[in-house]
Amino acid sequence: MTALSREDLLRGAGTAVRGSVWQDRYGSGAQPYFSICIPQFNRTSFLIENLRMLARQSFTNWEVCISDDCSTDGREAELLAELETLRVPYVYYRQPRNGRYDVNLRGSIALAGGAYCLLMGNDDCLAGPGILAEFADELKRHPEAGVAMANYEEFDGSKASRRVTQPGIAGSGPGIAVSRFRNFSFVSGVMLRTDRARAHATNKWDGSEMYQMYIGCRILAEGYSLLEISTSAVLRSIVIPGESVDSYAARPRVSQSRIEERRLPLTRMGGLVYDAVRPEAGPKSAALGTLIFVQIIVFTYPFWIVEYRRVQSWKYAAGICLGMRPRNLLEGVDLPLWRAALLRLIYAGVTAAGLLCPIRVFDFFHRPLYRAAKAAMRWVAA
Repeated sequence: MTALSREDLLRGAGTAVRGSVWQDRYGSGAQPYFSICIPQFNRTSFLIENLRMLARQSFTNWEVCISDDCSTDGREAELLAELETLRVPYVYYRQPRNGRYDVNLRGSIALAGGAYCLLMGNDDCLAGPGILAEFADELKRHPEAGVAMANYEEFDGSKASRRVTQPGIAGSGPGIAVSRFRNFSFVSGVMLRTDRARAHATNKWDGSEMYQMYIGCRILAEGYSLLEISTSAVLRSIVIPGESVDSYAARPRVSQSRIEERRLPLTRMGGLVYDAVRPEAGPKSAALGTLIFVQIIVFTYPFWIVEYRRVQSWKYAAGICLGMRPRNLLEGVDLPLWRAALLRLIYAGVTAAGLLCPIRVFDFFHRPLYRAAKAAMRWVAA
């Protein structure tokens, strides 16, 4: 798929609006440094809180690019009015049809005219008014960076998540992509060099809900560096009294008399990352592919088994396990037979442990094991 230009998208079947401040600041051809790219669907109150923090940033060379996936809450006019009131330089695009997350995120990137895209969820926000200035300083200090990411914490202060522990340039190439791909799972605070993100635009992985993971890994694999910033720059899951966002954990329990296969988007993650790094991996492609799937099976998969045991039922979790069978995980991935057999063996052991381990025991050991896993992957990349 050819990368879309802003003009192509703005002339599309949907409707697009450039704000008055955007026209004043960039209408003559000036380029913003950051394009804050936000895929939007219905969470308008949360998005407005996000925008209010953006409007307080001390660094002013930015635009916000909002791609709306056919929201049904009827608040588009209110959102546009708030953008004008806040004096935010924005480009707003309404998709012609609902395409879900990956299409919508790609749409927001297609609107971007800045040197870097800063990806943000619509219900997250920057942690303080100096964050964009800090990001700009770091990126200007490291012009070789094609991807950057920062830490985040919960909006209510209940938990800090440290996907970055050693700030600075982590490296580049397929090995770095394979060691860090799980850090792209949370989209907010991920920065991508705009020209490369658009050059690698594709609809191949639509439905994976991890478009940013594919693009980030692809940029790293082709040789651009990863810049890691240890600041807790993003507040996750804005809290607004009386309002909530849709969550798997809040959905009603499914009553079922038998175990049914259930495929999470996680099933496609390994193939997505492998596809991103394989063109540059050369003779290491099979080894790197194995490492991708080992990480998913050993570190990511068991969390979701236990989580669905917690919020749904044992039978529901068993259906998740069926969906994660290696024949599904490895669909379209060509690994040597012995490597595929090894992954099947690991899957069987992790599945048994995930279904049988007491939830309290898993909760006790999960965090230290996660830290050990991140350290191990850094050693592998080195």
